[in-house]
Amino acid sequence: MSTPQRSPAVMSAAAQARYSPAEIAERLGSFPPTQEQAEVIAADLSPRLVIAGAGSGKTATMADRVVWLVANGLVLPDQVLGVTFTRKAAGELGHRINARLRALLDSGLEIPGLAVDPEQLGHAEVSTYHSYAGGLVRDHGLRIGVEPGATLIGDADAYRFMHQIASELPIDRLQATGGLPSLSTLVSGALSLSSDMAEHLRTAEEVVAYLDGVIAHGQSLPPAGRRTEPTKDVHELLVSLRTRRVMAELVEQYAAAKAEAEVMDFGDLLRHAATIAAEVPLVGRLERDRWRVVLLDEFQDTSHAQMQIFSGLFGAAGEGAGHSVTAVGDPHQSIYGFRGASAGQLFTFPHAFPVVDRSEDTAAQRSPASVSHLTVAWRNDRAILDLANAVVAPLAQPDDAPVRVRPLRPRPEAGTGHVRLDEHLTDHEEAADVVARLAALADDAREAGAEPPTRAVLCRTRSQFDPILAALDEAGVPYEVLGLTGLLTLPEVAEVLGVLHLLADPTRSDRLLTLLAGPRWRIGTADLALLAERARFLARLRARAAGEPAEEPVSDEEEADAAVLLEAVDDLPGERSTWRGQHGAQFSEEGLARLRRLRELLRRLARRADDDLPDLIAEIERSLGLDVELAIRPGTSAVSARRHLNAFVDVARDFAARGPAGPGRLRAFLDWVESAEEHEKGLPIEGAEPDPHAITVLTAHAAKGLEWDVVAVPGLLQATFPSTSRITSWMDKGSGALPWPLRGDARALPQWDPSWAEDQRDWFGSSKRLMAASRAKVGEVPDHRDLLFEHVLADERRLAYVAYTRARRELWLSTTRWKGTVTRPAPASDFFTDAAQLVGRVPGIEWGRRLDESEQTETNPALGRVRAALWPFDPLDGPEVYEVDPDDPDATDAWRPLPRRSRPRRAAVEAAARAVRAAEPDALDPDSTLGRQLDWVVRREKSLQGASDHVALPSHVSVSLYGELASDPQKVADQLRRPMPRQPAHAARRGTAFHAWLEDRFDASGMLDIDDPQDAADAWMDDALDLESMKQWFLASRWADRTPAFVEAAVETTVAGLTLRGRVDAIYRDGARPGHPYDPQARWELVDWKTGAVPTGAELELKGLQLAVYRLAWSRLHAIPIENIDASFVYVAHGVERRMTDLADEETLERILADALGRTGD
Repeated sequence: MSTPQRSPAVMSAAAQARYSPAEIAERLGSFPPTQEQAEVIAADLSPRLVIAGAGSGKTATMADRVVWLVANGLVLPDQVLGVTFTRKAAGELGHRINARLRALLDSGLEIPGLAVDPEQLGHAEVSTYHSYAGGLVRDHGLRIGVEPGATLIGDADAYRFMHQIASELPIDRLQATGGLPSLSTLVSGALSLSSDMAEHLRTAEEVVAYLDGVIAHGQSLPPAGRRTEPTKDVHELLVSLRTRRVMAELVEQYAAAKAEAEVMDFGDLLRHAATIAAEVPLVGRLERDRWRVVLLDEFQDTSHAQMQIFSGLFGAAGEGAGHSVTAVGDPHQSIYGFRGASAGQLFTFPHAFPVVDRSEDTAAQRSPASVSHLTVAWRNDRAILDLANAVVAPLAQPDDAPVRVRPLRPRPEAGTGHVRLDEHLTDHEEAADVVARLAALADDAREAGAEPPTRAVLCRTRSQFDPILAALDEAGVPYEVLGLTGLLTLPEVAEVLGVLHLLADPTRSDRLLTLLAGPRWRIGTADLALLAERARFLARLRARAAGEPAEEPVSDEEEADAAVLLEAVDDLPGERSTWRGQHGAQFSEEGLARLRRLRELLRRLARRADDDLPDLIAEIERSLGLDVELAIRPGTSAVSARRHLNAFVDVARDFAARGPAGPGRLRAFLDWVESAEEHEKGLPIEGAEPDPHAITVLTAHAAKGLEWDVVAVPGLLQATFPSTSRITSWMDKGSGALPWPLRGDARALPQWDPSWAEDQRDWFGSSKRLMAASRAKVGEVPDHRDLLFEHVLADERRLAYVAYTRARRELWLSTTRWKGTVTRPAPASDFFTDAAQLVGRVPGIEWGRRLDESEQTETNPALGRVRAALWPFDPLDGPEVYEVDPDDPDATDAWRPLPRRSRPRRAAVEAAARAVRAAEPDALDPDSTLGRQLDWVVRREKSLQGASDHVALPSHVSVSLYGELASDPQKVADQLRRPMPRQPAHAARRGTAFHAWLEDRFDASGMLDIDDPQDAADAWMDDALDLESMKQWFLASRWADRTPAFVEAAVETTVAGLTLRGRVDAIYRDGARPGHPYDPQARWELVDWKTGAVPTGAELELKGLQLAVYRLAWSRLHAIPIENIDASFVYVAHGVERRMTDLADEETLERILADALGRTGD
């Protein structure tokens, strides 16, 4: 039978259809589509914009659209391209489409013009926007002069390139700006400008020309009034504009440096893809022939460059007008403007992708694309929907607008829902109340024998987290925080980072001071002061030795700058030293002992400073004892406790792979880290495994795409949410933003128009806020700052809409009279007062707690509360915090202790230690697990006493090393005695690349990833590493439509006293109960993907030890019966699966290790 024709001509799909959407849904056993959904599903093969409100089932509708087209013989699955933003969304859409296509085949439905052959149907392709752009450049870059050997660089290399260029900038060029911007400001600003220029397809020449015109206009105007020089405000604006011009020059040099090095960054990838789409018509014809149907998801978040790519290939910007492109989006959920997205871009779709009438009796006629709507919200109850519609009502388009957004409607069986409004005196009282009520919901559910509702607290900014987290800690309620970026501030990471800084730059006394005052060393204030005094003493000795005149006066600041704290640690007073501080002060005995231990540790590590970054960090970790400390952290598994440190090691490993080689790599890495710390709010924190019973705390931005039964949105204060306290624009000092008039979406942005200005005061005033005199001159000219405010307020309304629509059943909104330690009452947010106006008018929206007049104090209660903490504090007990009388802070007997944020552990640890020391030995069964382990330890110790050349194993090794120990223990021993670097093999690189592709497909990085352009870099290597055949086999296998419960899952367990660590490639779970992520009653399958040859016999049995350890570790970590866990190798290069049915048990694994160590003399 014939296959569907691959002609791009538009056809009347509905007229050719054999099956309706309802008939296909019935055949597949799914819910019948609504009228709105059926209109989208059965639409013609012509351009269409679908405005899909929050929770309206857009993913299911897109999948049903593809199934309907295939079922009616209109397209083949491999002629369908889906594009979305995140790897998670791409995986979900692709899985849903292909799973339904498989169900279509299984249903026996006859497909017109197609033999029902699964191999013939193939798979729909779903990609991310960046991945698609990368594919275009990889396949067609040569057509525009992009060499195929060009390397795609990441953030680390981009920072290194720009840092080097900015470092060489002549000082007089910086002075010419009228200011002196810091190096970090220039580097981060220039990188931001470079990214913006790529997103909006602008050149450095265009940016420089525009800025020169603006600067020349401002300078040509006379100063205001009788002044002869520009005012401070005008001067600062000119400095900002001139600095932006310098940044544009740096971007130009950056582009030249990349070209010389034959590399490109992700901005170049977008620019090249847009150039291909615009200038190579053949590519458009090839893409349209390949992809007869294109689905663009989350279209409201696309950038100008992405619009140009798809419009050039499939729309009016090229020869593709009339091609079947369906864009799905919701302008009310466009909340990523700070990343280059534009809510207004969605409204341009009908003209950018017009319908073309090519009927024979008329010339080709173009008309705007059709617009469909999905308005039924399947997630939210009625009261929540009414409030969400109200908050975005001011954003409604005029009645005559070509594209209007319709309000959300409730599903037929929707409940009334509940929106609760609360007023509180302070943010701490607000947090305590929200936490108490959320906790009570879980308690009530447990008492009723029901599953607790899922619960979340959504904040406008991360700064609001602290009182919420404090209340959660004090209440002892489990919680998880998503979307944090403070990886570098976490204690274990900060400690390692502090040591790295000292190894790279011994003068960093700030980093040393942080270590000394931290919980590990706990050097007291008197010893710290004395150490600083000794540093100044040594600096004076150094100055005299250098021949500097002793009588030259030196200020305290200059003397402090010359002193190096680490020098004092390295040259501590000896046992017979007569050195004393002022008034004969000496170091305390304990303080001196700790400082000496630190000195020896730093001297030992300094000898390893040139090691590879991951190896150096591992050595620091072992030297500090962090591996042991994290392994015994209470309340968490060893694997979970290490996740932050592992994430930092991964960052270092990535930088080492891409960054500079040689002795300067540590310094370059730390420069890059400090830039991330200063300008990017630190590095992201990897979330723990999701806990359905915990309260989730996150920002409203991070919540997009998620949902909970109950959602609390605290802190609804004016200037907080909506966040309008600081209105920013592209002209702000230190900003690297592209001037808005040069952006592709300029028409949707407030524009600065100083053309009417008569003097510099008018010129500056038009950029910020028009003064009264200026208003009189310009009449009806709108205030630029007012336009900025309205623009920001519209963004905030969209963000509130996203936050509100995350709630299924209950939404709690709250405000406070006082926030933090402010001295003036904070007015309630307009969003809160607007919601209050609906009380009594909309069922389900009601007041909870209200402040009466007597509670509305005129003075902030927090101003009368001073908190003090004892320092240094016991790391096992945590800090003791007190509330102090501000009028008499020295009256310590009147200090009132506050609840601790963490549970004290000192007493419990010491009690446990005493119990162990006093315990009477029990009779031990020599055949028990503990008996066998102790017997092995005793035998090993005896062998060590007679061994002259034994090899000491580390306290922990990888699971793969365990396998090597079992097969060739002497080789392992030799490697441990004299570590030798191993040259990376082609097979290893191929395995790494394939695993990276699978991780992207499965989205191992979690729920909140915004599209990682690294996808394109992975694809770039496909040809060289022969990945395509493995990918095709995987996509055709039974694994393609299965979603793993866990990907790259870290495991750790102990075998015969040795800790083994590893990562399981994929873990599948079948039959789990809802709300039980580690259900012991489920069936589990551990899968290890292999890209090498298929072993047999003894070799396969030996490799099976790796799976045996994984199975034992997974069983122990999550209390899963080991008989419920299967394990398999999947050899993707050969299409072979090997299920290991006879894996070694715990006793066998211990015996194998004992035998192996016996043969090495360990």
